[in-house]
Amino acid sequence: VCDGSLNCMDGSDECNDLCSKHILQNGSLKGLSWLIGSLAIFANSVIVTKNLLTLTRCQTSVALMNKSLVILISFGDFLIGCYLIVIAIYDSIIFKKDYCLRQITWITSIECSVIGIFSTIGSQISLFSMTVLSTVRIYGIWNSMRVPGEVTRLKAVQVPTATLR
Repeated sequence: VCDGSLNCMDGSDECNDLCSKHILQNGSLKGLSWLIGSLAIFANSVIVTKNLLTLTRCQTSVALMNKSLVILISFGDFLIGCYLIVIAIYDSIIFKKDYCLRQITWITSIECSVIGIFSTIGSQISLFSMTVLSTVRIYGIWNSMRVPGEVTRLKAVQVPTATLR
């Protein structure tokens, strides 16, 4: 009983009140999945929409690149929010206490694979975009210090201050 091996054909040795399995074992993880997933979907929807609507107003290529990368980061985080909500829905609403009996079917299902793909793509998009955005900003800071002429005290203060905005 509760050793991870189904000894009984009906699974009663593993799938009982003592050995109950859920996708999200801890109640706080369930709550956080709902909260973070909902916030991620809402906040990133607002960010993507706002930035898409103002994308055409970008005056420089640097501004366009920054805004595009922010959109990509938000889209990746939106996908992660969708992943968290779908996992919470499956755990709390669809499976409830039946997850143990349906675990193998769930893990090998197309639904599980698709939300796994969402999670992976969302993580990779965010990571890639943050890396590129950081590189572009470091490059911009580095090159702004190489302006012909002398680097003044004012310029040395303006560049880091501008990056904090």
